[in-house]
Amino acid sequence: MSLTDVLPGFGPLLGVLFVLYFGWLYLKYSRNPLLRLPGPPENGLWGYARSFWTTDPTELHEEWVRLYGRTMSYRVVADVCLYTTDTKALAQILSHDNVYQKPHKVRTFIAEMLGTGILLSEGTSTSHTRETGNPAFGPVQIREFNSLFLDKASQLRDILASMVFRNAGIAPVDMYTWMHRLTLDVIGEAAFGCNLGTLDLDQKPNELCDAFRLVSHSVTRMSLLPMLRFFFPVLRIFPDEQTRRFRRARKTMRRFATKVIAQKRKEMGELLERLGGKQGRRRKGNFLSLLVEANMSSDLLEGQRLSDETMVDGTPCRVFFLVAGHETTSATLAWIFYEIGRYPVVQEKLRSELFTIPSERPTMDELASLHYLDCVIREAIRLHPSIPSSLRVAVEDDSVTLGTPVVARDQTTCRLFVCKGTPIVIPILAINRDKSLWGEDAFEFRPERWDALPDAVLGIPGIWGHNLTFMGGQHACLGYRFALNEIKAVMFTLLRAFHFELAVAPNEIGASPTLLSRPIHRSDTEHGPQLPMLVSPC
Repeated sequence: MSLTDVLPGFGPLLGVLFVLYFGWLYLKYSRNPLLRLPGPPENGLWGYARSFWTTDPTELHEEWVRLYGRTMSYRVVADVCLYTTDTKALAQILSHDNVYQKPHKVRTFIAEMLGTGILLSEGTSTSHTRETGNPAFGPVQIREFNSLFLDKASQLRDILASMVFRNAGIAPVDMYTWMHRLTLDVIGEAAFGCNLGTLDLDQKPNELCDAFRLVSHSVTRMSLLPMLRFFFPVLRIFPDEQTRRFRRARKTMRRFATKVIAQKRKEMGELLERLGGKQGRRRKGNFLSLLVEANMSSDLLEGQRLSDETMVDGTPCRVFFLVAGHETTSATLAWIFYEIGRYPVVQEKLRSELFTIPSERPTMDELASLHYLDCVIREAIRLHPSIPSSLRVAVEDDSVTLGTPVVARDQTTCRLFVCKGTPIVIPILAINRDKSLWGEDAFEFRPERWDALPDAVLGIPGIWGHNLTFMGGQHACLGYRFALNEIKAVMFTLLRAFHFELAVAPNEIGASPTLLSRPIHRSDTEHGPQLPMLVSPC
């Protein structure tokens, strides 16, 4: 009996199952109490899913806040999505990671390509994995990376100086591309102790560098097919070419990680022999080496130790985390150069402060003492978060307390019942420039605001800088100290050597409509992210 003979007999059953399934979806949707909240009108079969996948919805959300208030709901496919800019509610959501977690669809979608790891862990596994991984991101270890940051920044300074010389004193430079190359070179050394050579114009590409580039490119790519694969997991059984390339990169990372882990274990064994069985603890090394060392610590309970296989399996995911960090850092640096290019007075004031440090290789403490540099970085990070919004989902029924009451069908309430499975938007950029929090000049770049912040921003539940760029709670960005100190070292080195001017009108630079917000030239979007500037000696 052939398949074509069998299928017709199942036709009525499949039809009934189809009706029951969509009937269940309708009941689930129609009974959701969040539908009582104000919000935008219906928007076809997909709701607002497609527009949110392909563009940054921040401006649309801000318009909705103006029309419907700070707390609302709307439909995404078959889900009622909660959106709020209420800082009290967001603090509860971000601090209760056992209830509000990264969506299962997101975790499984990434795990399909990368395996599991710190990026995807939730609940108890999060605390165990982060406890083991934290030593690589601690203040002591970041301090040890200061020389790496300055070395790479100096290497780029010399490249730009050569370009300026060849162009008779003023060179056209795509600063985004060079920030991207610099931060990728840094992360190669920091993650694996490997020189990727992205700042060495004569070095040939290597296999690990190609794997990094592939992950970097895939992190930021958005199209219709990934959206369909995201919402309909059954489509993932048909891998596309991008997924196949990603898996090849994963094998390269696993192979390299296996080698590094074995080498590190051998070094630790030899060290233990020399110390007579007493475990010493070094504070230097790349992230993967420090992770192995932390995992061998006698302070860890046996149940908290990761096997070599687990560490190897988690390496591609950690590399995804690190490469995503490199992408966000390079974008942030580019946006800082954009802003100081727009405001020459800010650039000159900042340069004057940088020259108060007599050394060309400042310590981390000296960089931390530069107040105006800190203000400029905080302001750029506030206005240009690399990820404009994030998402959480309730894994159980819960109630959320609002700081500002909302009118839900003629009833005023400060508590919302949130059903299990409800998606919740974390509006990073919208909070970072909310006029009710920051004042009427919230959209303006004004570093001086950090000398006298409004009291309202003190309630923003971010881990750093009274904003949500690095998020907050259990899933706050682990590498924010690494990124901030890298940014300071780069700005210190380059601004003492060069003057930077935008090569196009400021309104010709916009933000890319992708997962990561990077600068683009509006008249030349086909060439991807870029920041054309004119560089000359200062």
